[in-house]
Amino acid sequence: MAKKRVSSIELTWLIVEQMKDDGNFQKGLSVAVIPDSRLGWRAVVEARAQRRMTPRAQRRFAAMQKELQETYALSGD
Repeated sequence: MAKKRVSSIELTWLIVEQMKDDGNFQKGLSVAVIPDSRLGWRAVVEARAQRRMTPRAQRRFAAMQKELQETYALSGD
């Protein structure tokens, strides 16, 4: 199945919305989607916000990223 091409902004909003729906969203959470030569793209969280994330939220973030990487490819923006 071909991956749907989306912008980094769209991917960022997908991640934030899913985190909100799961109840894992923290106020002040900064997420960015960046190109990755091995994975196509990856999501990163600001270091300070990542330290404040619970282990459950970190696991959910990693799982969500993997799920989205299987469905979406980063467009050229």
